[in-house]
Order: sequence, then C-alpha cells, then structure tokens
Amino acid sequence: MAINFTTKKDKWIIGSLLFLSLVPSIAGIIRVAQLASGSGYTVENQRFFNDPIPVILHIVAVLFFSILGAFQFAPGFRNKNLKWHRIVGRFLVCFGILSAVTGLWLTLVYPKVPTDGDWLYGIRLVVGVWMLFCILLGFYFALKRKFQIHSHWMMRGYAIGLGAGTQVFTHLPWFVIVGGEPSGIPRDLLMGAGWLINLLFAEWLIRNKKEPKH
Repeated sequence: MAINFTTKKDKWIIGSLLFLSLVPSIAGIIRVAQLASGSGYTVENQRFFNDPIPVILHIVAVLFFSILGAFQFAPGFRNKNLKWHRIVGRFLVCFGILSAVTGLWLTLVYPKVPTDGDWLYGIRLVVGVWMLFCILLGFYFALKRKFQIHSHWMMRGYAIGLGAGTQVFTHLPWFVIVGGEPSGIPRDLLMGAGWLINLLFAEWLIRNKKEPKH
C-alpha cells in the first residue's frame, strides 16, 4: 500500500505529534527493557516488577496509539491515504481502548507511590474514563459514517493519550526553578496541567476544523 506524503503543513503536524510522543515513548521502551531484564528495581517501581503485565500492555498500547495516531490528523495525508487511514484507524481504536483500560487498572489496582497526591488519583480516573468514552464514541460515529463528529471525538481521545508528552513540558519550570522531583499537590497540578492543555488545544482545533473527506 503506497503512502503519500503531501504538504509541509502535514509534515509539521505529524512531526510535532511524533516529537510530543518522543520522551514518553523512550521512557516506555526503557521501562519494558528493565522489566524484561529485571534491572533497575527500586522501591518506587517495585509495583511494576510485582505485576508487570498491565504496565507492559499499557506502554505498548500507548506507543502504537501515539505514534500511528500522529498520521491520522494531518488532513492532506489522510485524504490521500484514505485506505491506510481506515485500516490503521481500526487498530488505533483497539490500542486506544487498551491504553485507557490499562491506565485505569494501574490507577485502581497498583499501590500508590509516595510522590502522588490524592488529587492525581481522581484526575487519572477522570481522564481515563474520558479517553475511553471519546474513543468509543468516535468509533460509533465512524460506523454511522458521520465522519466530522468521528474526527472530533477521536481528536479528544488522542489528546488525552498524548498527555504524558505535554507533562514533560509542564514539569520543566519546576525542575528549573525548584529542582528535584515534585510530589503531593504540586505534582498533581503539573500532571493535570498536561492533560488540560491538550484538551483545551484539541477543543480549539475542533472549533476551527473543516470537515474531513472520507
């Protein structure tokens, strides 16, 4: 199946989304390598070693969801590769659902780490449920061939999936000004800010977005 790259705008969109996925992807790959080799064990991450399957599934799902998803939102690329868009889109629905479900599992089942505050627990539950809802609704509207609404809901779900990438940047001021790893309410707010920024930006794009061609 030939893949056609088109405009500079498409390349900028795809490149930006891949860049946002870069740090979480690298961190996820390192985590999987540690779990596979048994290295890097600490008190903070012992929960992953005690029950590695959910976190491995979560990392793999997020990797595919964020990287392949970057190509779904470039309009020129999508319109010139509709068959690719539809086939990959079905896989992305599965990866997105798996990412949201495993994220909720990690929140509900894994022991809480000392750096996490009480707010973060609730925030993770809200964004996990919202991501799952967005992806299921997006898939529903695709089946109904209501592609504009489908695109809007998938964009919302993808924005949540890229939260970890934005959280790298929301943490930077703390690292520069305060130093060290934030904990408690500061960490909760910095983590929550990553998801909030993505959600607000997605809503802004939706309100300025033309109907996609399918």
